[in-house]
Amino acid sequence: MQILWIRHGQTQGNVERRYVGRTDEGLTADAKEKLKMRKQRGIGFEADLIYVSPMIRCRDTADLLFPEQRKVPWDGLQETDFGDFEYKNYEELKDDPLYQVWIDSNGQMLIPNGESGADFRRRCCAAYEKCVTEAREKGLEKIAIVCHGGTIMSVMERYGVPKKSFYEWQVANGCGILTETTAEGGSGYGIREISKWE
Repeated sequence: MQILWIRHGQTQGNVERRYVGRTDEGLTADAKEKLKMRKQRGIGFEADLIYVSPMIRCRDTADLLFPEQRKVPWDGLQETDFGDFEYKNYEELKDDPLYQVWIDSNGQMLIPNGESGADFRRRCCAAYEKCVTEAREKGLEKIAIVCHGGTIMSVMERYGVPKKSFYEWQVANGCGILTETTAEGGSGYGIREISKWE
């Protein structure tokens, strides 16, 4: 099965380099224009079904890129719950000792009133497995998953072949990765990168 992973278009929080997790903000006007231009150039991928994070930035991205295709909001694909760090940026957090501990933990520590890196990765990977299982049961051959940068990096770090670190799978806003599932690793959920989607 082929899967096109797409990170949502840019939001104002992205522009301001904020931790945007549960804040349900829309796309910037510039992001909408870029996505419309991408649609006009051609997506290069005919998805049978689009799985979408329920956040508005992802739903709007999916609607602009795939206006005619069926979309399924999929719980679990959301970005990290940044808790007390939500919608703040480095400048606003740099003097917070708990933020520094979180940074020093490489994002693994439990965020106050949020989630830990391990819990986030587990949630994302479980959501991915459910998407693939459902798509296989429906006999689908091509799906798109429109979600968040952290979600893509978490799933690709766990299932990507060849293995790369979390940040090596980073994707820019409005861009993605074309992949295919592989039996490598024995789980049936392995993912091989075909190409960048930019």
